[in-house]
Amino acid sequence: MSFARKATWAACIDNLAFSDTETVPVAVLVRQRKALAALHDAFQGERSIARLRDIAVQAASAGCASPMAKVLELQSADNTLILKAQVGMGASAIGREAGTAEAGNPPGEALIFARPVVVADVPAERGELAPAILHDYHVVTSVSLPLIGAQGPYGILEVDYDQRHEVDASHLSFLASIAAILAEGIESRQRQDELIEDRDAKVTLLREQQHRIRNNFQMITALLERRASECADPAVQKGFREVERRVFAMASLYDHLLGLGDHAESVDLGAYLENMCASFDDFYDLRGSQVSLTLSLARGAAALPIDTCAAIGTVVNELVANAVEHAFGGAPGNVRVAMQRTGAGVVIEVSDDGRGYAPGASDSTGLSTVRRIVGMFGGRLDVQSQPGAGTRWTLTVTKPD
Repeated sequence: MSFARKATWAACIDNLAFSDTETVPVAVLVRQRKALAALHDAFQGERSIARLRDIAVQAASAGCASPMAKVLELQSADNTLILKAQVGMGASAIGREAGTAEAGNPPGEALIFARPVVVADVPAERGELAPAILHDYHVVTSVSLPLIGAQGPYGILEVDYDQRHEVDASHLSFLASIAAILAEGIESRQRQDELIEDRDAKVTLLREQQHRIRNNFQMITALLERRASECADPAVQKGFREVERRVFAMASLYDHLLGLGDHAESVDLGAYLENMCASFDDFYDLRGSQVSLTLSLARGAAALPIDTCAAIGTVVNELVANAVEHAFGGAPGNVRVAMQRTGAGVVIEVSDDGRGYAPGASDSTGLSTVRRIVGMFGGRLDVQSQPGAGTRWTLTVTKPD
């Protein structure tokens, strides 16, 4: 039971007075139990505070057989009670003032003293002290109960009769239940709204940071590309290109993770490689090099840890770069990237139909860094190549236990 429900219930029940001989007709109890059951059912699921108020006044009116019921909320700026929900008063009553939170005004007294206030004859007992809304709707008997939250009383549940009506302990205990449930529902909804607002603020901040990170990736790539073009030493240029490709692989993984919209610790390898390879045309100017890229990647075939996917992306990137730069010698060609699942894990192939190289020449291909990366995540990299017959690199990754 929440604080709001406990506080509202205690404030109402502690002021309940009745005699040991007091009885309640069965029909009244049945009517009240039906109204409470309907209230509980209606409060299930996501409800706005406005909807919670509407449901509560309907239940209060039904259980008390009152022609009118309303929920008032205190506007602390001017100490005024404002009507937020109603039954039997018409939609135009919403937003009307119901007096101030002070003595003489029945709902005002219930609020400031945090206890039920029953006025059997409003015109006779309160006269001009009663707010205009009670006179306008010809209220005779009025029953007001406080709604209490963590900061104290903030609203009123009220039922009204247009003729004198006897209000006994069964009415007050029933209304105490309605008020307690409503106070708890409002507290819960407010807490959820605060969490949603906090979440939305963090999402906005995260999106701003993601945009900055993406821009940083682009700036780093552009800087590396410029530095490589300014350098006359081929070995230094090669080093810049290698770093540039690794940044590109990381940026591709970052963009892919952003597209997932969640915080999963594993990534669909096929989908990631497909998204990364889709950028190769621009990154490597494949059209300008007369190189075509063919993909055969099985989405959903393997979900691997993010770090492993990043490493595999770097390896595939380097192998494709090596083929584009060395396999064709300026002639047109085709590079193929394929992935399939096996019983032990997953196999990725990067092949080309280029010039190939003689057996034993694989150690001079300049891909020693790639082999080190493969060793770091426990994979195996094999190569098949013959002069004039192209090259096929096979990366085998054993799925984790």
